[in-house]
Amino acid sequence: MNQNKCNGLIVLNPEPLYYVVLLMPANNPQTSGSGSSGARLPVIRFEEEMHNLVSAASELIEQEKEFAVVMVLRSQGSSAVKTGAKAIVLPEGRIIGWLGGWCSENAVLTAALEALEKGTPKIVRLVMKGDELRKIGEDVIEVGTPCGGEVDIYIEPVYPRLQLLLVGDNEVTRMLAKIGKILGYKIAVYDMMATKEKYPEADIIINSPSSLEKIRIDRNTIAILATMGKTWVDEETLERLLKTDIGLIELVSSTRRAQEVLKLLIKKGYKPEDLRRIVTPAGIDIGAISPGEIAISVLAEIIMFRRGGSGKSMREVKGDPLEIVLSAIESPALSRPEQ
Repeated sequence: MNQNKCNGLIVLNPEPLYYVVLLMPANNPQTSGSGSSGARLPVIRFEEEMHNLVSAASELIEQEKEFAVVMVLRSQGSSAVKTGAKAIVLPEGRIIGWLGGWCSENAVLTAALEALEKGTPKIVRLVMKGDELRKIGEDVIEVGTPCGGEVDIYIEPVYPRLQLLLVGDNEVTRMLAKIGKILGYKIAVYDMMATKEKYPEADIIINSPSSLEKIRIDRNTIAILATMGKTWVDEETLERLLKTDIGLIELVSSTRRAQEVLKLLIKKGYKPEDLRRIVTPAGIDIGAISPGEIAISVLAEIIMFRRGGSGKSMREVKGDPLEIVLSAIESPALSRPEQ
């Protein structure tokens, strides 16, 4: 689609680097109507649908809900799904918007829920034929309908802003709050001595276990326990967190103290598969000593887990440019001047 013929409407996901682009066609002669009245009813209807979707997306983001935006990139054949159609799919299976009715909605729902589960955008082709809904390839779904035609859809998962739940009140947690805020995370601090004055970056201050139970803790939450020796706090908090669907738990501690905490939890009946959700000692080995360095080490590990990084230096991953240049110079075939 030619960019100068479109107005781009961007709905930002609170999570940095993720976004959804909903393209709204600008004045199109084919949809401008006819006659001296200059009626543009189809465009007005389309704009109303867009406004409804944008309003729904904004409300879901405000409520910190997961959803997927679906957009039809191409529609071929007699399918009722038209190019440019858009909808929002919720994890519970509800669809906001119109995607052509039963001919395609079940297949779209299946693909959107899979994208939400995996956390990655995808393009899926719907083939309108066959007798039942079935996958015939990684990104190809046979819909099982006599409608006929093919439809390509783009699916973009949208998640609540990642929440860092910081447990403890010390220089490390304060540095975690500062750097976490720079990274765009929602910051929640849990400690009976925590205050807004100590943590101006915090979105939520939690001073009691009962208050902890009232905040959102789901797979878009990462807890970092940095109590610096308060084993009883670590044990109690870990028990609460292991009962939730939390995405990741990082315990900042020495190996010895981590073993003590894990032994206490095993005695209380927690199984190895439960305890493997706890990453300890937390952080990447960068030789961290100061509170700021420890915070960077832990947050770097979190980024590595989320982005699928290796934790190695970029020179090790990409190659040493100097060695590459020297190898090229030493190779007669590469160093020979062009004739």
